[in-house]
Amino acid sequence: MSVGMRKTSKPTSKKKPEYRWRVSLITGTPARFVDFSIAPDAETAEKQVAEEHKISETLRDRLVAIRED
Repeated sequence: MSVGMRKTSKPTSKKKPEYRWRVSLITGTPARFVDFSIAPDAETAEKQVAEEHKISETLRDRLVAIRED
C-alpha cells in the first residue's frame, strides 16, 4: 500500500483588493489635496481621511477620492 501526496487547496480570500486613493477636498479651484488612503473603494477612502484629519460632517460631501494605479 503506497501513501500518495494529496494536493490541498489554498483557502480563497473573499477580501476585496485594496487600492491607493488620492483624497482631495473641493473648496475651490484647484481642489486641495488632503492625503492618500489605502482602501477597497472610494467611499471608504474618503471616510478614512475624514476621520484621520477631523473633517467636519458639513464638508465631508466635498471630499473626492481618485484611484491611483
